[in-house]
Amino acid sequence: MDIPEGIEIKIKAKVIEVTGPRRTLNRNFKHLNLDFQLITDAESSKQKLKVDVWFGPRETTAAICTTLRYLQVVL
Repeated sequence: MDIPEGIEIKIKAKVIEVTGPRRTLNRNFKHLNLDFQLITDAESSKQKLKVDVWFGPRETTAAICTTLRYLQVVL
């Protein structure tokens, strides 16, 4: 997921803090079996949020989609 300019994301132990021009939001994703990483795209040097899951059943895949939709609404 691409992160727009002016938005800062901090990840610590599956707790994501999103800081934007209006406010700061925190969300705890410890109940999901997901891994979150902030990566930098080599071509455009923009930050991206990477979500990983291994051997996930259908329910976990749905949880990833729900998590990304929530973060897109916040951003």
